[in-house]
Amino acid sequence: ERILILDIGNRYAKIYITEGDELGAEWSFAKGKPDWIQRLGDIAERSNSSQAIIVSVVPNLTEMAVMTLEQSGVNSTVVSGDMDLPMKFDYGALGKLGADRIADAIGAWQFYGEDTDSLLVVDAGTAITIDLVRQGTFLGGAIIPGLDMMKNALYSNTAQLTLPDNKITAQFPGKGTEQCIVAGSISAAVGAIRFLWNKFIQKDEYARIILTGGDSKILAKFMKDEFILDNLLLVKGAIAIFDYCRMEKKNAEKI
Repeated sequence: ERILILDIGNRYAKIYITEGDELGAEWSFAKGKPDWIQRLGDIAERSNSSQAIIVSVVPNLTEMAVMTLEQSGVNSTVVSGDMDLPMKFDYGALGKLGADRIADAIGAWQFYGEDTDSLLVVDAGTAITIDLVRQGTFLGGAIIPGLDMMKNALYSNTAQLTLPDNKITAQFPGKGTEQCIVAGSISAAVGAIRFLWNKFIQKDEYARIILTGGDSKILAKFMKDEFILDNLLLVKGAIAIFDYCRMEKKNAEKI
């Protein structure tokens, strides 16, 4: 069975087609492109998928995507904290927990939790989320600005600081204002990960850092700790959620 996975983030919308355990084609669109919803419908029709799972942090686009897929004959499951999930969550307002954090956590534990006490799951996107999963339970974490958001905040709220060009690489110490801003944003992100590792992880635990997200490869260059880089973590979590929901539905039908 072919499953369409739609990841709607703050910057990009990504579409994946899976068949069994295999990941087939994938597409990525800048979220601001006006035709990406139409392209979603075209891809859904060509893929011969009957089911989709949506992981979205942009509610108004979620609704548009569900309607578009429905018009293409595809039934959608939208990931949220209000649904039954294959993981325990020790978290306050679960309904407000981001779908990306849910999918990341489930994907991380399903694929990397064996023989592990805890995982620190880091998604470096528009914002950087740093979450703790211990013994299969999501325990919450922290959210900090992403690398671009940090740089934009300095540029927008000061008179003389310039916005660094994306081609500028980090140098320590920075030898110019733009290099200093890049070095500062990376230091803040990597420092936050290290600080939260020390706060969250107990000394006698065997734990791992799982790194994902659009800026994960940038941060990976400066991570001295052992980590696993997996930019399909959200997709793996989405598939695990879909399989769990399908199994729960079958079990309910037997009763």
